[in-house]
Amino acid sequence: MTKIVGILNLTPDSFSDGGKFDSKDAALSQVKKLIDDGADVIDIGAESTRPGAKKISYQEEWSRLRGILPGIVQIVKSSDRKVKTSIDSYHFENIKKSFDAGMDIINDVTGLSDERIVDFIAAKNIQTILMHNEKIEPLEGVVLNQHLNLTSKIFRWAREKINYLEKKGVNQENLIFDVGIGFGKDTDQSMRILKYIHYYKLLGLPLYVGHSKKSFLKGIDFSNYGSNLDAGEQTLIISKYLVDRGVDYLRVHDVAEHSKSAKK
Repeated sequence: MTKIVGILNLTPDSFSDGGKFDSKDAALSQVKKLIDDGADVIDIGAESTRPGAKKISYQEEWSRLRGILPGIVQIVKSSDRKVKTSIDSYHFENIKKSFDAGMDIINDVTGLSDERIVDFIAAKNIQTILMHNEKIEPLEGVVLNQHLNLTSKIFRWAREKINYLEKKGVNQENLIFDVGIGFGKDTDQSMRILKYIHYYKLLGLPLYVGHSKKSFLKGIDFSNYGSNLDAGEQTLIISKYLVDRGVDYLRVHDVAEHSKSAKK
């Protein structure tokens, strides 16, 4: 059964909900709502990774996290449901602090490019999301070569990365593979990845897709599903497609709607 990852952005500038949950009270209230709505994982991020977003220091990121994380962990751990938390960060210093604070999963959008993070997850045996990203940060207008066989390229990258991580002592059973929708990929490339999503199951890892309300949806023809669909409705259509193809995790903003759809 597909697990639903609820997004909690503690940021002022995320593309969908920037500024809505960056106060402690709003964040903790949203955590309770995500749990009630059926989230299996709550993914917490304090730095926007949208194209063109301002990069921040690990100190600024931690200033947004430190007063809120303990309350999130307390709410999640006291829930009657078995919900996990993940930290969406590529700063080693904050990944370590977040794990020490009780986070369950590491979600590093740089594709584990920092060897300190690799050594840390290996030593602590931490469940980790490995995301395809051959750039340190997303850059608007920069995409992978249109003429490459994208599916094979991503598959080879993942296989090589998994082999490298295993040599570094990372347990493959702790890895989840994220195809990296929207990171250096245009609409056509993102759709090609989704069309052949089943191919990535050959990696032997659970699959994770973060497509919720992203800009590539604007380039898709949804006319067969009705007119004037908003980004949430478009996301749900893609999500149903992914659930039917056995994707293990969907990272989304609208948890209640996805929980109902994925767990029918």
